[in-house]
Amino acid sequence: MPKIKFTFTDNYQRGMLLVENRVKYAQRLDTAPLSSALKRYVVERSYLSDDENYYCFELFDSRLERRLEFRSVDELLSYNAQVGDFELFIDKFTVVPLHHTLIVGQTGSGKTYGVYSFLLQMLSKPVQYHLYLADPKGSSLSILGDMIAPDCTAEDVDDIVTLLREFNDEMDKRKADLKAKLATKLEASYLDFGFNPYVFVFDEYASFQSVVQAMDKKHRDEVNKLISQIVLQGRQLGFFLFVVMQKSDSTSLPTMIRDNLPLKIVLGNAEQQTYVTAFGTGVEIPSRDFRKGEGVYTFPRIANTPKLCAFSYLDFDINAAFRAKRGLCNNPRSSKGA
Repeated sequence: MPKIKFTFTDNYQRGMLLVENRVKYAQRLDTAPLSSALKRYVVERSYLSDDENYYCFELFDSRLERRLEFRSVDELLSYNAQVGDFELFIDKFTVVPLHHTLIVGQTGSGKTYGVYSFLLQMLSKPVQYHLYLADPKGSSLSILGDMIAPDCTAEDVDDIVTLLREFNDEMDKRKADLKAKLATKLEASYLDFGFNPYVFVFDEYASFQSVVQAMDKKHRDEVNKLISQIVLQGRQLGFFLFVVMQKSDSTSLPTMIRDNLPLKIVLGNAEQQTYVTAFGTGVEIPSRDFRKGEGVYTFPRIANTPKLCAFSYLDFDINAAFRAKRGLCNNPRSSKGA
């Protein structure tokens, strides 16, 4: 028999199972459904140890509640204060660095609440986040934008394209500022020099793309160039794109753009093709009945295969919470922040 080791953390809510690697067990361990033999524990992801002598299986207690529940804005702010200035939390076990993000899910899956959670966190950080909000359907995000960033919110497609141009203009200015500083510290980023982040949140991206595809080639190429520049150059400069949509197939979201959105979240009980377009082929999705706001995500170094996540339950007046943040999103047109 191979050597077997168990370790547990968080009062036995999470654990690690190590199974010694043996030639005769290798293929069987790659596909073994170990969760069925672990009582209440479930395998979240598996991989080989660095020396390839052990198979590592990350476990969690299936009875635990991942979701955070906030009864007031103050509770959310208190929890957010424990997270880094350039990090965002999703649930009790998931904190991710600020980066380009894709959020996918059908109507009713909890996408909107996920965006609310992220935006409230951004507006509550001690550093200032410059927010740009695009909502081609003119729904809740545009209403929210009118509260916190009216000069950086757009619904009409032409206005959204103008907003993208302005976002890229700010990015070009940052590029010039950062280039002057990189002479003192190569391979540094906006974080190393105290620059504030810029975030462009794009709701219902497929609706926008359907209108863009009907434009002439010159305008289509311009839009694709503007978005491509953000995802390809933005990370080092501190400019990030958040794309929210129901499906992320290549007809709605170009493959190059999707592949350069490192944080990918799929909420709700999605179709298999939705998981394939978001995460790629051959990826195993945990078999669960996802409630609203629950789903899976991937992010380099944290979750190379889909891991479970659950956005917070916000049990307070969300409109009042955002109204209280009115004016905290600095408008670069009228006041030049860092």
